[in-house]
Amino acid sequence: MREEDFSAPQRVVGLAMYLLREIREQRIALDDIEEMSDELKGQGYTDSEINAAFDWVYDRVDGVDPSEIVYRSGFTTHSFRVLHPAERAVLSPEAYGQLIEMQALGMLDMEDMERLIDRALAIGGPMSSQDLRTLVHSYLFEEGTRAGGKGALALTRPGSNTVH
Repeated sequence: MREEDFSAPQRVVGLAMYLLREIREQRIALDDIEEMSDELKGQGYTDSEINAAFDWVYDRVDGVDPSEIVYRSGFTTHSFRVLHPAERAVLSPEAYGQLIEMQALGMLDMEDMERLIDRALAIGGPMSSQDLRTLVHSYLFEEGTRAGGKGALALTRPGSNTVH
């Protein structure tokens, strides 16, 4: 599915995922915001989508060395969450794959994943990757939730369980 087919909140979540991937792979630096914004505008993102995603990411990685933005410690130990059959009936494989990627990027921790899976079960399914992005947006970007507002990413150093 093309990014243009997503709604604004879904595009913001996708853009935040993209930025975290690029920062982790050291392909961009937060200092390159203006250049990156122009490139993203050329791809069809609006100023408000770009600003929302950059603001969310910047609040969480400001002052952190990009080399320290790696997979969470849960992934370095190769642990993962197996879905119950009822959860599999609600979350499409693509939606669950996005949840796993968001956890790997540091957007979500295990508690966040559990809360989002619980919310998906409460809403009912089947939930597509588009639906999941809307749910994640409301969870991460809206005030009044544990993860909303100014929460920090749990960043680890390679070979370490130290959380910064």
